[in-house]
Amino acid sequence: MLAGIAFVPVPAANVAQLWPQAEGHLRRACQRSVGDMSPETLFLDCLAGRSVLCLIVDGRTDTATIPAAAIVHFPRQVDGSLACELRAAGGRALAIWRHVIPEFEAWARHVGATTARLCGRRGWERVFPGYRARPLVSLVKDL
Repeated sequence: MLAGIAFVPVPAANVAQLWPQAEGHLRRACQRSVGDMSPETLFLDCLAGRSVLCLIVDGRTDTATIPAAAIVHFPRQVDGSLACELRAAGGRALAIWRHVIPEFEAWARHVGATTARLCGRRGWERVFPGYRARPLVSLVKDL
C-alpha cells in the first residue's frame, strides 16, 4: 500500500485495467495540445509497449480517483542514446504531485534514458525548474 503521492509506471499487461482512471486526464491533455495525438492512439501505444502509462496516485484516497496521468515514450536520439519523453500529461492539483518529478527522472535513468523531455504548454518551464525550453516550431498543413 502506498502512503501519500507516488509515481507509478504501469506494465503494458495492466494498461487496459487502469486506463479508465487515466483516460479523462489524458483526453483533456490531448484537447489542450496542438492536436497531434488522440487518447485512443496513446492507449494503443501503451498496450503495444511503444509507450508507458504512468499514474500519479494518492495512497490516502480511493485508487479510482488518481490526481494525474502521463504517457511516456523512449525515442532513440541521433547520438544513439535514449531519451525519456513525456508525450502527454494531465490531471488536477499540480501542486500536490509535482514533487514526484525526481521519481520520474530516477525511473527514466533506471530504464536507460540519458535525458528527460517534458512536452507541454508554455509556462511549464516556470513549473519545472532545471528544464530548459527549446525553440521548436510545429508546422501543420490541412490536406
